[in-house]
Amino acid sequence: MNGTTKTWPQAPETTMPIDPGPFDCMPELLAAARVAPVVRIPYLGQHAWVVCDRELVKVALAHPKMGKDITLVPDFMKQPGLMVGSQPPPEYARAMIMSDGEDHARIRRLHAPVLSPRNTEKWGERVSVKVEGFLDELEQRGVLGDNEVNVVTDYTHKIPLAFISEMLGLPDEAERQLRSITDVMLYSSDYEARTLAVRALYGAVEGWVADPAPLRDGVITGLLASSNGIDAAVTEGEVIVWTLGMIITGYETTGSLISASLFEALRRPVDDRPKTEDEIKSWIEEALRVHPPFPHPTWRFPLEDIELGGYLIPKGAPVQVSIAAANREPGEGADSFDSARGGHGHLSFGLGMHYCIGASLVRLEAQIAVSGFLRRFPQAQLSTATPFEWESEWMIRRMSVLPATLR
Repeated sequence: MNGTTKTWPQAPETTMPIDPGPFDCMPELLAAARVAPVVRIPYLGQHAWVVCDRELVKVALAHPKMGKDITLVPDFMKQPGLMVGSQPPPEYARAMIMSDGEDHARIRRLHAPVLSPRNTEKWGERVSVKVEGFLDELEQRGVLGDNEVNVVTDYTHKIPLAFISEMLGLPDEAERQLRSITDVMLYSSDYEARTLAVRALYGAVEGWVADPAPLRDGVITGLLASSNGIDAAVTEGEVIVWTLGMIITGYETTGSLISASLFEALRRPVDDRPKTEDEIKSWIEEALRVHPPFPHPTWRFPLEDIELGGYLIPKGAPVQVSIAAANREPGEGADSFDSARGGHGHLSFGLGMHYCIGASLVRLEAQIAVSGFLRRFPQAQLSTATPFEWESEWMIRRMSVLPATLR
């Protein structure tokens, strides 16, 4: 599919919701994906390419000429408030998702022990403890007569935030700080505020790395131990950048998955909800298929002109793959959750060498959280008094309000 000729036609232009807001982006993303297998969208005064066809998405995810290294980011995308524009220079540190080749392999090797099967089992035990504690809090609210809760703020996002804070070894006060900062970073339409939030998060992590005294034993102190001495495996800059990546991917996306899974359960009759461990696993896979937290995950940049689906994607062009569209059959709508499908064939964790290294842990957290809630509150229902709400843009999507009566 490669070549040097420029005779391939230009992909048709369409639009997607670029700026975040209090809406559900999914219908618009799927509508744009129906325009053509590959489309262009206006982006930052230029264009970004989006691969929409399922088979072409698979090709793009594993394409050897679709680079992801930070050095490939064009200057026009290095704007304040954009996550890709906030990446540090490569001589300071590379993140796993913005690296290729040996750089990526090295970072992945150093992360692998943290997310080993043995550690994942241990982490699952800690998640279970936190889930039971948050369920106790919800139950107490019911005893006091407060039966309607926002499941997002009162449960689903509290779990991964508390867990990732413990996993990293952060001080207790960090949880409140991280929630407010990441909300602005990812979902504010005020790009000046987003820039300040990015700086605040970097500043907080830099402070912990420079003075780890407030930290508990955890991943950060483990990485810092590897940064000392002549044979140091990592640098302090890498500890900072990798910690930032774990905060974003380990907290926000996991909370979004738990919210979406419970949303689909609470909007259905009790008898139609998952009950066994296998049913809950299947339910979560279907939530991953229909509600990927990253509808368009991370940027890719062709190392040469590439042809996909009969269209030219020029060398160096910013490229996204539409996980939202690739997860669905042709013509399938936004509201298409079907537990019988069990998420068959979804690509929400990616494909190839950049497949999400934390996928097993994310799944386990979601299974524990969903199972615990449905077991403790089997008669809970989606509220009819308060509407549920989404917030999103084209690359990230979550529920902001999931109102439920616990009964």
